[in-house]
Amino acid sequence: MIISRQKGASQLELVLVIALILVFIAALLREFQLFYEEAEQVQVQVMLDGLNISVNSLVTEHIVAGDLSKLTRYQGSNPMVLLARKGLNYGGEVSGSMLKLEPAKWYFNTSTQHLVYQLRDPLKVTQQEGKRGQLNFHLNLKYQDVNQNQRYDSSVDRVFGLALEPVYPYQWVKS
Repeated sequence: MIISRQKGASQLELVLVIALILVFIAALLREFQLFYEEAEQVQVQVMLDGLNISVNSLVTEHIVAGDLSKLTRYQGSNPMVLLARKGLNYGGEVSGSMLKLEPAKWYFNTSTQHLVYQLRDPLKVTQQEGKRGQLNFHLNLKYQDVNQNQRYDSSVDRVFGLALEPVYPYQWVKS
């Protein structure tokens, strides 16, 4: 009796190879998703860093010129105008409720005077207040409130800077 060996792979071996490939693809997709989420965090932070550098440069110019009180005109203004290049993900100025904003874009809401970043995934950020799915920032005047009335009085209070600050504190959710 002659036993012949079959050439090639059996069906069971093919199924096992396909199953292994699918497991590797699933693992890679998960890693890609984590990378994608981290990329959004980095993108937001890079934009905020660039804006803060621009705000600090503006303050420095006014310190050198000796006219810090003129910084009051920037309170609540659009900080994007301070950038030499606004970036591809800046959607411009909008007003009102901003119902249909494109995700992963920055906007300046002229009604609220907030710089808004529309998140790709609202569940990736926790915040106590504010509109879910958005990060809101405001350009605030920094001054010494001499008469402690919690508003700027040009005759009494002393200006010492500007700061781009979150309107509602937020924290990125770790995956």
